[in-house]
Amino acid sequence: MGLNLNGVIAALPTPFNKEGEVDHNALRNNLTAWNQTDLHGYLALGSTGEFPHLTIAEKLGIMETMREMTPAEKMLLIGTGELSTRQTIEMCRRAHDVGADAAVVITPFYYKKILHDEQHESHYLRIADSSPIPVLIYLMPQFSGVYLMPETVARLAEHQNIIGLKESSGDLPQLKDLFRELKAPDFDVLLGSANILTEGFEAGASGAILAVASIAPNACVAAEDAWRHGNFERAETLQRQLATLAGKTAGGGVGRLKAALDKVGLYGFLPRSPLPIPSPVEIEQVETAISESGLFTKSEDGSVWIETENRYTVQHANEVNLHND
Repeated sequence: MGLNLNGVIAALPTPFNKEGEVDHNALRNNLTAWNQTDLHGYLALGSTGEFPHLTIAEKLGIMETMREMTPAEKMLLIGTGELSTRQTIEMCRRAHDVGADAAVVITPFYYKKILHDEQHESHYLRIADSSPIPVLIYLMPQFSGVYLMPETVARLAEHQNIIGLKESSGDLPQLKDLFRELKAPDFDVLLGSANILTEGFEAGASGAILAVASIAPNACVAAEDAWRHGNFERAETLQRQLATLAGKTAGGGVGRLKAALDKVGLYGFLPRSPLPIPSPVEIEQVETAISESGLFTKSEDGSVWIETENRYTVQHANEVNLHND
């Protein structure tokens, strides 16, 4: 049941309208723009998508819209994690029904003080046994307060239906510990932090699932492409730019990420309560971060920031051509 997870996948925010309802038309419009890029695919209903704030009906509706708008050549991952094993299995089945390629399952987090690796391992094994689509483990200890031991992940990786891991801690030593334990050759580790992009690829990561890819998809793809083609200096330069941008936008919460989307001509608007809404000063800081990133230019009318399309890919190609000449 192997999937090609080599590449950059954007972790997508969920748009809400002024009444606080899921705005499916805004999601469609954003996806129309993202579909013009070389992103490998999308993750919906992850942390960036505010999955804890959505009803089951809303989640199912978002799944439908995502499938409708995601081209066949792009990967569609759906966050299906719920607090119980039973409900998570049901959401995996529903994701399969709409045609998702894989389920991304967050560690249960409410009873974390009495849930240990033994219970988490059992949870994932039961899900993997029942899910009709492949499963990726999702580690986000900053929010969930849960981190699985490398030995636990390595055992889970032996299950044929557990095909990978989204590792969002940004902890490089932990990541290296994990790779030392892993024995399953087809198990993919996807980075969830732009801070360790090149180091993570060097350690063995297959790809990345990044929130900042919703703002700067071309730069994220170019960084991964540069690394794979051996242009490490350019990859590291892009990583620094993306890590700084991510830290001042997505790293400040979903509200800041959505403010950044508004600034780059996409639909962001507001997160759901109780997530904080950026102040005017914070929104100005977001725009400054975009301006200073070196990844955008202002539109002719000055209304939005436009990512410099294919600039790094073109530069890389020119450098290769000069080298070959």
